[in-house]
Amino acid sequence: MVLLVLISTATLWAQDGNSRVTQTVAIEVKPIARLSVAGNPSPLIINDAVPGSDLLSVSDENTKYSLTTNLDNMKIVASINDRMPAGTKLMVKLSSSKAASTGLVDLSGALNPVDVVTGLSKASDLNQSISYTFAANSDVSEIPTQTRVVTLTLTN
Repeated sequence: MVLLVLISTATLWAQDGNSRVTQTVAIEVKPIARLSVAGNPSPLIINDAVPGSDLLSVSDENTKYSLTTNLDNMKIVASINDRMPAGTKLMVKLSSSKAASTGLVDLSGALNPVDVVTGLSKASDLNQSISYTFAANSDVSEIPTQTRVVTLTLTN
């Protein structure tokens, strides 16, 4: 008999329209520091010279980068995987509409990261140009094709 009364009470409560549930939703924003590149530089081949020039160079601007960060005091640093041959330089310049570009930076011996963009704070910067310049002293002999890996890092 007691069981019958409990079932009847539950049915009346549901018919009364007071059916309600609650849920707890956890929310959080994590630190974000995203950097991506699009495109690749063309081979940087020096095959001509201006008469009387002591430095031969070629540049490429086929690469773009984009970033998003919700952090303050961020920067982009660059490094290279191996030193450049004697008498040559590999330089990079990253443009930025949200921070300060450090201009054309020599990566030739930058096995440790060097600043290329500074002063990024809570920013989104899209399709910014990356310019690579390869230069050689005019007295450098022929150098066979080589590659270098340039690493760009968004960091604090």
